[in-house]
Amino acid sequence: MKDYILDLDKPRMLRFGFKAMRVIRNRFGKKSLDQLMSIQVDEIPTLAWAGLTHEDKSLTIDKTELLLDEAIPEKYTILEITTLILEALAAQMGVDTKAVPSVETLSPKAPASVPKTTPEILAMEHPKHPKKTTPSTRKRK
Repeated sequence: MKDYILDLDKPRMLRFGFKAMRVIRNRFGKKSLDQLMSIQVDEIPTLAWAGLTHEDKSLTIDKTELLLDEAIPEKYTILEITTLILEALAAQMGVDTKAVPSVETLSPKAPASVPKTTPEILAMEHPKHPKKTTPSTRKRK
């Protein structure tokens, strides 16, 4: 089975075993996997916490949220984190992960290059504005 690793303060492996599933049920109630796959984005840190506590018992939801926030945008986007967590949950429950967008190619990425000075900004290519045209006075048939 594939390992699902979140590179936060250190590489952390997501594991959704029976204990994590009990924690998720206690937090979210009796939800089907389909309902968990469409959970609100602000609930993702709780899912991450449930999947990470197996290797760090002192981890809290607040600490998990802080670690996730620190990884954005230097390492991951919110969508990448969400996809990785949901794919790990589905895979470890033995469900086909095709319903979850693929994270096969996800890896921490370098921050985008942002122009820092006015000349760099001015040197950027801007799209040309379309020419203004006057409406035709010809009658339509």
